Amino acid sequence: MELHSIRQKMLRRVKRYATMLNSGVRPVRPRPEMPAITRERKDRPAINIILFILTFITATFAGAQVSGDMPAMFLSGLPYSITLLTILLFHEFGHYGAARRFGVDATLPYFIPFPSIIGTMGAVIKTRSPIPDRRALFYIGALGPLPGFIMSCAAVTIGIYLSEIKPLPAAGGDILIFGDSLLFAGIVRIFHGTVPAGHDIYLSPYAWAGWVGFLITSLNLMPIGQLDGSHILYALIGRKQVIFGWIALAALVAMSFVWEGWVVWVILTLLVLMVGHPEVPEGEPLTAGEQALGWFCMAVLVMTFVPMPVDFLQATV
Repeated sequence: MELHSIRQKMLRRVKRYATMLNSGVRPVRPRPEMPAITRERKDRPAINIILFILTFITATFAGAQVSGDMPAMFLSGLPYSITLLTILLFHEFGHYGAARRFGVDATLPYFIPFPSIIGTMGAVIKTRSPIPDRRALFYIGALGPLPGFIMSCAAVTIGIYLSEIKPLPAAGGDILIFGDSLLFAGIVRIFHGTVPAGHDIYLSPYAWAGWVGFLITSLNLMPIGQLDGSHILYALIGRKQVIFGWIALAALVAMSFVWEGWVVWVILTLLVLMVGHPEVPEGEPLTAGEQALGWFCMAVLVMTFVPMPVDFLQATV
């Protein structure tokens, strides 16, 4: 009898979790009743500014082209950091502007400093009031990745033009190689043709920042849970978005066997992002132009996605 009770309890938990994954709604624990206190929500821009400055510093040193002298390192990293943060600013303030346009209370962008090869984990804003309908959801979702994509295209185009094709180092050891998206590879081919065997393109700081911009754009456009791509797809097709969410999750699981970094995104999806999008009132239908723009965003996902962002190439002696 006790074993049967445990099984029933586990089954109920699995069902609740499956519902949460599909609906995108996390259960809220009831709180003790408290007297209603109305407080005006105020932005604290000092926090946003501090995080932006820290991100600027970590990104600048990540993009440093020389080593040794600290001022020289900092100056050499400015082309990369200024380009990347410009891309992120266009992305995040696109979201912010759209939210304000539709009367949705949203925070200023919070940049995330992260000392690493790219110097940041991007930036986020948080909505603090419900999104009124699918048209508002569409614009709030699309007006982040689209401006970021346009700025990334400009950075990649200029940066690839300034980049050079050089032989790979002949010394032994592992060489860090970054994967190409379809669009990035196409732009390289336009300016430099086919890269010969034993050679690679040595990216200028502008091209490197644009490559990161493409990567951030594609990750945000995945049709999963609370990501921009899920916002856009839900505005386009409603609850059918959850089908594409599961397809995307299955693809991430499959790609994890090729590149282990996707395991992190699988875990984030299952624990934080969820698969389905929370329900949003339908409202006035999207126009044909808006629908075309939404499907273009999905095409941008395909064009900028990198299945294996980072790999190690064994150099020959």
